[in-house]
Amino acid sequence: MPRENKSRREVLNAIRDIPSLKELLSTHDGHFDHELDLEVTVYGRNYNGKKVGPYVRLLTYEPNEVVMNEGEWGGNTFFVVTQGRFDVLVKTPDGRQVKVAEIEPGTHFGEMSVLAGQPRSATIKAPANASAQVLEIQRPALRLLRKLKDFGDALDRVYRDHARDAAIEDIKAVINLPPELIKELVPIATFRAFSKNHLLFREGAKIDRVYIVKEGWLRRLQPSNPNRTEDFIGKGYTFGVEGILKDGRWPYSATVMSRTEVLEISIRRLRKNIALREALARELSRFAPPPIGSLVSPKPRVREMMLSSQRAIIDTGLVDATNLLVMDMDLCVRCGNCSLACHKTHGQSRLLRRGIHVTRLEKPRPRAIQSVLAPAVCMHCEEPECLTGCPTGAIGRFARGQIDIDPKTCIGCGDCATQCPYNAISMIPRKPDKSAISSGLAAKIKDLLRLAPDSLPPAVDTTEDLVAVKCNLCNNTTINPEGSKGQAYSCEENCPTGALARINPRQYFTEIGAIEGLMMLDQTHATGRNIHRSDPPRRALHILGILLTVLLTAGTIWGLSRYGLGERLVSFLNMRWITGLVGLAGIFVVMTYPVRRQIYRKRAGPLRYWLLIHSYFGIIAGIMLLLHGGTRSGGLLTTALMISFDAVIFTGLLGVALYFIVPRTLTGLEGAPLLIDDLKQRREELQNDIADIASSSPEPIRSIVINKVVPRFMTFGYLLRQYIRRENLDQMLESARKEFEQYTRGLREEKDRKKLERAVESAATLRRVDALVYLHRSLKLWLPPHVATTALMLALMIVHIIQVIYYASR
Repeated sequence: MPRENKSRREVLNAIRDIPSLKELLSTHDGHFDHELDLEVTVYGRNYNGKKVGPYVRLLTYEPNEVVMNEGEWGGNTFFVVTQGRFDVLVKTPDGRQVKVAEIEPGTHFGEMSVLAGQPRSATIKAPANASAQVLEIQRPALRLLRKLKDFGDALDRVYRDHARDAAIEDIKAVINLPPELIKELVPIATFRAFSKNHLLFREGAKIDRVYIVKEGWLRRLQPSNPNRTEDFIGKGYTFGVEGILKDGRWPYSATVMSRTEVLEISIRRLRKNIALREALARELSRFAPPPIGSLVSPKPRVREMMLSSQRAIIDTGLVDATNLLVMDMDLCVRCGNCSLACHKTHGQSRLLRRGIHVTRLEKPRPRAIQSVLAPAVCMHCEEPECLTGCPTGAIGRFARGQIDIDPKTCIGCGDCATQCPYNAISMIPRKPDKSAISSGLAAKIKDLLRLAPDSLPPAVDTTEDLVAVKCNLCNNTTINPEGSKGQAYSCEENCPTGALARINPRQYFTEIGAIEGLMMLDQTHATGRNIHRSDPPRRALHILGILLTVLLTAGTIWGLSRYGLGERLVSFLNMRWITGLVGLAGIFVVMTYPVRRQIYRKRAGPLRYWLLIHSYFGIIAGIMLLLHGGTRSGGLLTTALMISFDAVIFTGLLGVALYFIVPRTLTGLEGAPLLIDDLKQRREELQNDIADIASSSPEPIRSIVINKVVPRFMTFGYLLRQYIRRENLDQMLESARKEFEQYTRGLREEKDRKKLERAVESAATLRRVDALVYLHRSLKLWLPPHVATTALMLALMIVHIIQVIYYASR
């Protein structure tokens, strides 16, 4: 551990000796020009009892002591050398560490991790024969120190130089240029960062620069084409190579879609170096982008949908996530177990099932539509905006690359929450009010059966002693104990159908991966397996379940046909005993699922696998016990047992069918996913709107609404139409307006026509909302009878077993 010099005088002396920081101590008429910033940075300050700062520490490192390690995440601090020198070491391909440079006094290092959210690019340590001293500066100091002209200029210069050198290092890995030409490339290359909507180049303009896209996304458009061809393209491509050897014109326009980093090479300066010009033209041509429009399918419908999803994924920022939570809405049964698991794990749910919705094609076929919801949960962005305003550095990028909040240093100011564009950070009381939590028997039963809809988080009406909370990938929780293999996420682990997945968006969204080049390689991030595309354990369980069911059924039928139910096989065992014991064992396995469903804070295997086991062993137990009963029902107790068992099987199969059919029907009807609470609120709004129109409108509008509109759309037949036709809402409303077109044309006033149209649209929409509400409810209506009949069956079975043992012992 480095030794900290806590003398503020020594810290001030160190700042005075650093050229880029000495302006912080400038004075005028005996007063510091930056007195408040100096106080917060060096001494710290109390704001309403909350400590902010200090942001700097003076640290001495002993010989060979490491400041930072290559590859580790450390985006919350950077350093300035005050005394001595530090060695810079990088790993060679064979794993050795090689010294490549020394850092002189007054030099900044480590700022790229802070500014660009990148892992450390090298190992920095004190030399073997001497100690050295640095000034460690925390991220929050940046917004204060940027006011200093020398510091701002130095930071900008260092950032651009390091970013340029890093881009050239990436280029070296994929092109064949001699070291001497690489050195000649450095002075004519410039690193640039462009903001959204910047026009990079225009169709028809002269090509005067080469652009190598390091990060970001571009929209290509060809206005001169009668069809105005457009597409989107990502990093890893080189634009303008055709202008290196001879003059040329841009064949299309390119506009920046999000913050984009490029390495820019001046063609005028490049042409002065013949060897470099020839080598770059040859090597970079391999990374020239394909012709505009060729990256997507030529089929019009497929092309339209792919471009739409690409635009949505880029514009919403989903593509810039390093660890994105997505929900496949065709698999989501709206049980809310993900939110409950988050609540149980963290004490306050960080997962609200609202967010960004994308409709995309899983495969290049018009019918391969996937409805994906990215809930309002932290994406752990590559360049997180939430970090910029925190005055204490409580929020930052932690050891595993995740964005996290240290509650001990969070002062509850809310800056991070207001900066986050995805509403993924919440402010809650540091000490939650537990008295508001319902603990009655009815509430516990509803929670156990998951019958009650998930309530929204309570509104925070206090302004004192708040703390910011967000998804931290379940780090520092019991679900990821020390030494555990791989990262587990409570929400994903506790989804019964595998609808949730933590993914890398560039790998998951194939339409995005297809428009990135190969020149720039991603840093690796800890993301889960894409279980929506490939889930080998799930496939294995299906195969084993089917094989076990078929083999046991075939073996049992063969045994019954040969030996019957009563003939002894071994000792007292006959087929009736064997089928009964196998069925009992199956029931025992089946009952482990509800037990697992209550485990949230520990790893117990993904719930989706337990549900599969539950289903297959339920089928096996059902077959065995039906064969066990034979053709005779027996006495009243046995008959009741078999009837209850049949009811359990029927309700369970009904649940399986509903879980398969209803989510897919919902995604076809609802467009963007909606919570049941949203639907109920929308239904109430529509009902009030219709009632208001009917009560406030003159004749004949009132009569048409009451006698024609409402009876037409509130019928059972129109409800069934929602499920059968599955037309989108716009089509349905257009059809509804045409039905009442004759009544609308009969009204003289334009305002009356619009009012009647509004009543028609509200009534038709209300029936669509009703259809969605009924679908939501159907996903849970099967569960109470299933649980009740299971409880009855278990009670009768216990009595039956006691009865059998009693008579067998006699």
